[in-house]
Amino acid sequence: MAVTRVGLIGLTSTKPEGLGPHAWAVFALLPIFLNSPNYELVALCNSSVESARRAVEAHGLPSSVKTYGNPEDLAKDPDVDLVVVSVRVGKHFEVAKPALLEGKKVFVEWPLGASTEEAEKLTALAREKDVKTIVGVQARADPLVLKVKEIIQSGKLGRITSSHTLGSTSGLPSHIWFNGMEYYLDIKSGGNLYHIYFAHFLDSFTYVLGDFETLQSDLKTEITEIPMMGDDGAPTKATKKNTPDHILVQGRLKSGAVASIAYRWCYLQEAVGNVGFRWIISGTEGELEITADQGQWQMNSSDRKLKLRLRGKPEEEVDFSVADAGFVQSMASFGQNSGRILNAFAHGDEALYADFSSAVQTHKLLDEILKKSGHES
Repeated sequence: MAVTRVGLIGLTSTKPEGLGPHAWAVFALLPIFLNSPNYELVALCNSSVESARRAVEAHGLPSSVKTYGNPEDLAKDPDVDLVVVSVRVGKHFEVAKPALLEGKKVFVEWPLGASTEEAEKLTALAREKDVKTIVGVQARADPLVLKVKEIIQSGKLGRITSSHTLGSTSGLPSHIWFNGMEYYLDIKSGGNLYHIYFAHFLDSFTYVLGDFETLQSDLKTEITEIPMMGDDGAPTKATKKNTPDHILVQGRLKSGAVASIAYRWCYLQEAVGNVGFRWIISGTEGELEITADQGQWQMNSSDRKLKLRLRGKPEEEVDFSVADAGFVQSMASFGQNSGRILNAFAHGDEALYADFSSAVQTHKLLDEILKKSGHES
């Protein structure tokens, strides 16, 4: 199999201490392109050539890595097979479009666009150019999600009758916010608590159980402003916040099952019992329970459990571990799902990752939930 040559857009020249602004490309993407036998990093693109050069130096990349200051030049590089977009969502459309026009394969972190309209335009262009695409809803390849999907498809649970989810924002701070990530507090940015934090689970939900036939929703913004974090880590001026804290969705799935999803704002950043997430799927022959700690859904938290109870049998804890590729095993746990979807993309395993068309469906469902709730978008 030929190695895919990668042009990465959005690698910072600093080395973040944690998962704050600009950190995702450093911790979750760069290790893949440096260590996977399926990929080779050949180019970087930032807001300027100088910025890209600083990133090459900061991360000790080979001098052969080319540097670009705009996505058009990167897209025209004949040595680049796959363009990877890891910038804030407001720039996804303008950054990804040149690569599609040049017929490159394209990876875009979730959300695909800052709006469904942008996502649809990128999808239409990808279809017109007949290029392969992938979107970073990483949990599509999460071993837990895949095991849940496998059990349901096996028929062990019988006919699925209901699904009930109780989630929380316990993986996020509630008393202070990160400087440089103000957009995450704005519903209009397209990349916020609702369109990212909640949407990653919603994508897995429909991936496992299918879409809603009918739904009702109620969204509430409890906290309307939050202090920002200063350079010393102490709170500074407050910033407005209009993203919903509480998300209630219920309805009937196309399969006929009833479903509810309830996310709550966790003021303490510590959910009771350290269980930040609980999902029960019921069928005529049994039930599944998925629980997770305070981490974000798509980040492969280690403290997760899957329990199965079948008719006439004792409850069992299900093992969902897998034999990962070596480069995935060496990654930090929160980035492993990124490694898995890109590994699947390299091998053409379309069941384990979302393409642009699939991502558009999640965008549309998010729009419908907002519309039905009457929440301003």
